[in-house]
Amino acid sequence: MFRGSFEHTLDGKGRLSIPAKFRDVLLGKGDERIVITNFVVDDTRCLDVYPLDEWLRFEEEIRKKPKFDHKMVMFQHYYLGGACECAVDKQGRILIPPLQRKYADLKRDVVLVSALEKFRIWDQEAWKKVFANAEDKLIQDPDFLGDLGL
Repeated sequence: MFRGSFEHTLDGKGRLSIPAKFRDVLLGKGDERIVITNFVVDDTRCLDVYPLDEWLRFEEEIRKKPKFDHKMVMFQHYYLGGACECAVDKQGRILIPPLQRKYADLKRDVVLVSALEKFRIWDQEAWKKVFANAEDKLIQDPDFLGDLGL
């Protein structure tokens, strides 16, 4: 599992260094390929990043769903259609494709945030807003976590 959050910078070519702790998770899986796709939280775009084995497991779950359900088709267009397989290079970097950088409005400063079996890449300013919003909801609603069964 991925844990924590890390601030990093994109270079001029769109390459991003994967934090050592996240690379260790990938190395432990024996395959440093990843799949990057679109995601959105509270109207703020980011990228979901899966180790290849987790992505393949996810695709198997999608195959079990009704193929012609309108919501599933829309989801496939958005989430699967935005997916791109990438490899981690020898320097521990990934090249984020231009369309995905544009989609998530990634500038120079980004934050990589754990999401259990995957992680997310956020523009740093967007992450600050999403994090503050989550914190506000936790403070304002003492039952928030209880509603989640935690």
